[in-house]
Amino acid sequence: MTFSYFLTAPNPSDPTLRLDSGQISQLANTVRMTPGLVRAELYTPAEVQTYHRDGSGPMLALRLEFATLPELESQVCRGGFLYREFGASTLLAQPGMRVNHQAMLTRNFHRLNPVGLETELCSYLVHYPGAAENLNDWLGYYLRHHPQIMREYPSVCQINVFTRVDWYDDMPWERVDYMQRNMLSFPSAEALLAALGSPVRDKMRADSASFPAFSGGAIHYPMLTRVITP
Repeated sequence: MTFSYFLTAPNPSDPTLRLDSGQISQLANTVRMTPGLVRAELYTPAEVQTYHRDGSGPMLALRLEFATLPELESQVCRGGFLYREFGASTLLAQPGMRVNHQAMLTRNFHRLNPVGLETELCSYLVHYPGAAENLNDWLGYYLRHHPQIMREYPSVCQINVFTRVDWYDDMPWERVDYMQRNMLSFPSAEALLAALGSPVRDKMRADSASFPAFSGGAIHYPMLTRVITP
């Protein structure tokens, strides 16, 4: 297991705003230089609508993966690379932008093929912003059942479930404490839509009906995904 640092930057005042290719390349090149980085993913909206209809995705999201939690924390505290490069970034301080972040444990259920890692995919980013009545029961059921059904999606090439950890930082943004996040990656937006329209969708819904009680629902965003390796 590894640890993932999530940075999410929606712009509620204008959800249609997008980064240009130069800004994306600049961000990717900066992320690639992060000390201790195992790999990273840069997400931008895929401009497709799924049956969940949760609205436009954030203008930008990042996931940086580290081998240990101390390695992650060292980069988001004073003197760390991410603190220096991103803490005062004008790109992440645009009018209307509201950045939030969270460190989580990475649970991998289907690993991305290392061949051609520096590639572009389309991922379904999911987060559960609420709380379970009993988190132990929630995790026990979810981790033993739901990712196993996700593996049946046609063309799925990566499945991760992320769960909470205690962590510290000095970054200037809002800390969120989402109960859980999921990520499923596909070769393209078309492949993601085809998978969500497959019979596996009914199996996922049926299993969801057996989830232990929780509040807050789940939010789903289809996002173009640029894989970044050090």
